[in-house]
Amino acid sequence: MSEQEQGSYRILGNVDDFPSFPATVTIDRDPFFLVQTNDNDDPAYRLVSAICPHAGGLVRPHENELICPLHFWAFDILTGESTNVPGEHLECRPVEIRDGQFAVLEK
Repeated sequence: MSEQEQGSYRILGNVDDFPSFPATVTIDRDPFFLVQTNDNDDPAYRLVSAICPHAGGLVRPHENELICPLHFWAFDILTGESTNVPGEHLECRPVEIRDGQFAVLEK
């Protein structure tokens, strides 16, 4: 999806452009997954990095986890917390809906 800067927020795209989750987005060449963190009645969203902190491999969705194919580190798809290596996690960033668009606060 294309991205545009708007104030201190970066627009990820129109909500309608993301029919299912996790969805892949790129910010400054870094890959992320846009995930819906709770049910459709009261949805919330966040970005979860697609880069494993161990060896820099690209994690891939598998059921409710993101798995690194290099050494099989696994992360909860909603929180980014490791499910098999205590204390490790993927970078996560909160996402808001602003005027019908997904927006993430700039770092």
